[in-house]
Amino acid sequence: MQFEKRAVRLGDIRPSGQNPREDFGDIGALARSIEATGGEPLNPPVVVADGNVFRIVDGERRYRALSSIYGEDREVSALVAESMDEANELVAMLATDDKRQLTEAERARGVQQMLVLGIDEQRIERASRATAGQIRAARKLRGRIDAGVQVTLEQLEAASAFDDEKDVEAVLAAGDGWAGKADQIRRRNEREEAKAEDYDAFGDAGIPVVKERPEGSNYVDWIALGGAAAKLERNELALHPGAVAVAEGGYWYLYEPDDGSGAEPEKTEEEIRAEQEAEREEAALKDLYRRMVGFITSGAFTMPDDLKRIVREARVEPVVVSDAIGGDFCSLGGGERIASARREFMARLGPSGPSEYEAGFRLMAAARDMVRLNSSYSGDDAEGWLEHWELFRSAGFEAGGDDEWLLARVQESAKEEEKDE
Repeated sequence: MQFEKRAVRLGDIRPSGQNPREDFGDIGALARSIEATGGEPLNPPVVVADGNVFRIVDGERRYRALSSIYGEDREVSALVAESMDEANELVAMLATDDKRQLTEAERARGVQQMLVLGIDEQRIERASRATAGQIRAARKLRGRIDAGVQVTLEQLEAASAFDDEKDVEAVLAAGDGWAGKADQIRRRNEREEAKAEDYDAFGDAGIPVVKERPEGSNYVDWIALGGAAAKLERNELALHPGAVAVAEGGYWYLYEPDDGSGAEPEKTEEEIRAEQEAEREEAALKDLYRRMVGFITSGAFTMPDDLKRIVREARVEPVVVSDAIGGDFCSLGGGERIASARREFMARLGPSGPSEYEAGFRLMAAARDMVRLNSSYSGDDAEGWLEHWELFRSAGFEAGGDDEWLLARVQESAKEEEKDE
């Protein structure tokens, strides 16, 4: 499609003689709206060049409103097509359908198209309800979306955060699974950054990083990836000269030469693995809890039937002021009047739909029990933990971080608990 956005003098624009509209509505109100949003309409008039003048194909009301503001000598933005066919095609592309809301993918394409047309970012933000970050992402990745590919503004923003072109392409091509793909890449990058920081920390401490355990060396300790600097600064490692670090998976293993001094018995591989998994589980639970709290407090959750049921079951009978309704439990019939008032309240209001506050309160309680999985104080058993997990998932919570690993671990624990019963 051949068109360009140009500054055109209002006095050189000519209304279309083919426009069937006789009533152009409240031009004054439209003019005030244009002034309030930057001085020009979001969609410039579409015109086709005809000699020294420009004939309107779409946007006569906008043209009239602009003329009422500025007069004929002011230059305004217009989309100038080379032919009537191209102008009509452009009008069809820019036309909006008020009968339905745009999909997220359509909204993303609309933002990119407005950027192509040179529309100011603040005006795009007002018109599309996109964030400034999403608009910057759309600008950065403009032209990267193949025809027919459905990409949302959130997806564009996530993809734009990566520097590696392969990572950007992976997120854009991930479809509905873009959030998981972005999280996977983000965690991989974090591991690589943590490993680089550990290399520096070991270098500063004079500890070489080698590819494999030296022959005849003794195991000393392990450090989770990214934790070398902190552990070395706290002097938690009693290392002798000649100690080395070996990277394996998400951990560093530290070894030192066997000097024959009778070191403590080396931990078995099973013991080391158990320590590492316990530390990983604790970190995963805390990370999950932080994200669940953010999910709840943002109000992003839905109210599935299970959550509504839990809210209703947790409701308690209200306190009734006995003497105000004619009796107390000690008087004849007093207890029944109090009980009747409570029953009527619960019958009418107990089954009512839960408020967002009640639902959020119950989700907060569930998240609290989940993070206490291994706590002796109100700790949650594995089966209960899994029930809470399903509740959050049904309310719209998306898995991330180490959730899948943690879920598999709790499922295994639940099986063991079932065997022990």
